[in-house]
Amino acid sequence: MSKKNTGSYYTPAYLASFISKRVLSHFGKRTRMSILEPSVGDGAFISELEKEKNININLTALDINKVELKTASDKWSRKTASFVKTDFLEFSTNKQFSAVVGNPPYVKKNILTSKQIELSKEIHSKEVLTEASVKNIWTTFLVKANTLLAKNGVLAFVLPSELLQVKFAEEIREYLKAQFERIEIFTFNDLMFECKGQDTIVLFAYKKSESKGEYFANITSKESLEKEEFILRNNQLLVSSKVKWTHHFLTSEELTFIDSLKKELKTVNDYTDSKPGIVTAANKYFIIDKETENKYGLSKYTKPIIQKGLYVNGSVVFNEDDIKKLEENNRPTRLLQLNDNDKISKKLREYLKLGELEEIPNRYKCKIRNNWYVIPNISERPDAFFFKRSHLYPKLLKNNSDAFVTDSAYKIKMRNGYDLNSFIYSFYNTLTLLLSELDGRYYGGGVLELIPSEFKKLPIPYVEINQIQFEKFTTDFENKSNIEQILNQNDFNILNSTLGIKNENIQKLTEIRNKLKKKRLREYANA
Repeated sequence: MSKKNTGSYYTPAYLASFISKRVLSHFGKRTRMSILEPSVGDGAFISELEKEKNININLTALDINKVELKTASDKWSRKTASFVKTDFLEFSTNKQFSAVVGNPPYVKKNILTSKQIELSKEIHSKEVLTEASVKNIWTTFLVKANTLLAKNGVLAFVLPSELLQVKFAEEIREYLKAQFERIEIFTFNDLMFECKGQDTIVLFAYKKSESKGEYFANITSKESLEKEEFILRNNQLLVSSKVKWTHHFLTSEELTFIDSLKKELKTVNDYTDSKPGIVTAANKYFIIDKETENKYGLSKYTKPIIQKGLYVNGSVVFNEDDIKKLEENNRPTRLLQLNDNDKISKKLREYLKLGELEEIPNRYKCKIRNNWYVIPNISERPDAFFFKRSHLYPKLLKNNSDAFVTDSAYKIKMRNGYDLNSFIYSFYNTLTLLLSELDGRYYGGGVLELIPSEFKKLPIPYVEINQIQFEKFTTDFENKSNIEQILNQNDFNILNSTLGIKNENIQKLTEIRNKLKKKRLREYANA
């Protein structure tokens, strides 16, 4: 999909065709229908609906962009249509539609106009939804589209996979379950269509249906979609609980099995106090390499820092040698830490001028500081850090250096009575890593992320180990070919020896984790 200025992406013809045909087939032999498309874009859906000659379609098509509206209207040859240049949020009608179809724009709240934000809040409020659900314009399109449907209407939208997994969409998921008798979600193996690196899904929601419930299908290829070679599976567990809809990928039996194991366990929050790392508001400016430090004579104002998880691959301990290696590779490792009472040297003034030229003082987080260049909340260095984003597996490291860390990680401090080495060792087991996959969220490209609340509630089967055991674990971790080698060792010591989980059940956990990881990383041909 190519990006539009309004935050939308064009819908591929094969997808528009699949959606249009599925919506029309729901109405069987009906000969007259009214269809609304709230953001027509280049008219992909209109092209497909135009091909349907057996149904008299009364079309209402909207778009905020006059040029695109004209392009779309040229694709419609019948008289039964009205093309209206308007923002869907402002659209008003007494009509109720048989179907609302389309690919709503994806625009974050902070980019919307104040008028759009107010309209969104009003639309959500009328449906008894909180302001917290107004995070992106697609949620408002979804809510408003529902209010314009007839009693037996159908809603069909291309949406970001945020709907399935993020916290703010939980309220929208519950709303959909209350408003529609049947919901179908289609997920995809490949980024067959993409929005800002965001995975996309297709939602069909039916006001009335003989087969009620939530149904899910994973599409493995464009061909399987076109030939309708997929199975829609019902997941009863999702009907009765507020779990993320990404969990549909597992069976109810698998979810129950995981739940039975985790409910006995304490969580990260029981063992540690975790807080986000340092927010600089401009990492490229405030985190510098040695060359810049020397050029502007800044060494007395800097401290070592790890900017991102990418720089700490392959170990469970980060030490002074690791900082030196990063410096040798010209990585930015020095945090510019200035205080309000610092005397500004001539060289430092030069560097601050560079920041002013880049308009860094105008950034929101810099603007609210006493002095824009003084970063607040730099406390003591962390004992350990957990990087909130990861690729093959989450990273939790002991900090044996003087380094601080940015907000790409959470700082870890152990609570009284618990040992850091034991906590890190205990973290690396199949059950905890599986739950990271299940309770986190992922983005296009397969990046796994755990927000603070998700990290804090992660269950840990905590096992006490001694210093010698930790040193052996550290060596094994550094010498591993892959994380599975470590899990094989630790699972026996943690899950089997301590929790009494039988080998066949550990194997079952391994298979579930691999299934989730492959789904996220798109490593397979068949779901």
